[in-house]
Amino acid sequence: QLVHTLTGHKKVTFGVRAVAISSDGETLITGGRDDTIKFWNLRTGKLLHSLDAHSDGITSIAISPDGKRIVTGGISTPTMKVWDLRTFLMLKGDSGHTQPVETVAISSDGRLIASGSDDGTIKLWYLHTLKLLDTIPAHSGFVSKIAFSPDMQTLVSTGGGDDNTIRLIDLQTKKTRHILKGHKTGIDAIAITPDSKKLVTGSFGQLVSRNRAISTLKLWNLQTGKLLHEFSDNFNSVESLVISPNGKILICGNYDGTIKLWSLEQGKLLHTWKDGSSSVLGLALSPDGKTLASSNEDSTIHIWKINSKT
Repeated sequence: QLVHTLTGHKKVTFGVRAVAISSDGETLITGGRDDTIKFWNLRTGKLLHSLDAHSDGITSIAISPDGKRIVTGGISTPTMKVWDLRTFLMLKGDSGHTQPVETVAISSDGRLIASGSDDGTIKLWYLHTLKLLDTIPAHSGFVSKIAFSPDMQTLVSTGGGDDNTIRLIDLQTKKTRHILKGHKTGIDAIAITPDSKKLVTGSFGQLVSRNRAISTLKLWNLQTGKLLHEFSDNFNSVESLVISPNGKILICGNYDGTIKLWSLEQGKLLHTWKDGSSSVLGLALSPDGKTLASSNEDSTIHIWKINSKT
């Protein structure tokens, strides 16, 4: 059930890609190509605060588990910014990268920041001191997405451009444990199950022939790197992914403006609904799994109430 449509971001090309929900489930944070970060009451849809954040648009947002800080990535400059949410002041505005920061993540224990860049590297930072811990050479193309596993054992990164690989990096040694190959096109969405056992990846769509396209959605074993399942009837470009708190439901935002719910246990499509006329660039799910936020290329944001069984 759609409960709110938020239109506070300016309508610009590529709209709103970054969405996050606070760990208490009270606040929605969105970042757009209109250069702003906006804070909303998730329950009422009311706009609480707006920050002029990046002069070049925002690629990604991550919020710390304690809700005190957010990290944002920017498009045309090599910038990663860290913000104090009590004061809304910027604490850090340098990424150490040589090219734009495509993706940022914060570890589940709130200790580490990871930033992935067009320069093909990942940088690890201490969240509280903002000191650089390590630089990891990752991909021959740009780093399109990164994520920490909840158990803090693995950092997952995906490649864009001509590098369509997935790297499973051991967080203790900072070495690549497995390189996963299977996607034929760039990967633009990843999600890890709450038990840290499985990984879902989504890529751009591609026609093989007039009547056949490649599968864009894959399920992997996060420990072994083995491909477990291909969602063979999902052909559309995948822009965003989230997994329900119980690890049973995969929610997928597609280029064609649809949102699809899949059973991860059965690999079956459960439900499809239309989010809008434009691509679903971002998804965020509340900690209780009952509220979903989706953001679109046309800069609109939708808040949905979903079945509590997810």
